[in-house]
Amino acid sequence: MAASYDRLAVAASLVAVVVVAVVVAGLPAAGALGVNWGTMATHRLPPGTVVRMLEDNGIRKVKLFDADAGPMDALAGSSVEVMVAIPNNMLDMMTDYGTARDWVHQNVSRYNFDGGVNIK
Repeated sequence: MAASYDRLAVAASLVAVVVVAVVVAGLPAAGALGVNWGTMATHRLPPGTVVRMLEDNGIRKVKLFDADAGPMDALAGSSVEVMVAIPNNMLDMMTDYGTARDWVHQNVSRYNFDGGVNIK
């Protein structure tokens, strides 16, 4: 009895895998693939290396979790579209218009030039 239950379970699993494969194969391909790029790591790669890896692998969008100058400088002139996040520890300060404006000027606007970072 247990052996027939095991065969039934295996057959049901196989059918489920086939159904999922058929459904996924029929879905349209994603228009764009993006990645998150955080800079809090023990063994960081040089930003220029990361940008080359993104471009070499066809990744055209990246979200930065802070506006660290290294990644921003490396992304200047690249084909990668960038979204810059405000670090969580700064969110409370961004309720002040002047502080928010200054942060954007220092961390976003300075990279917004012809040949700069493609910030969206």
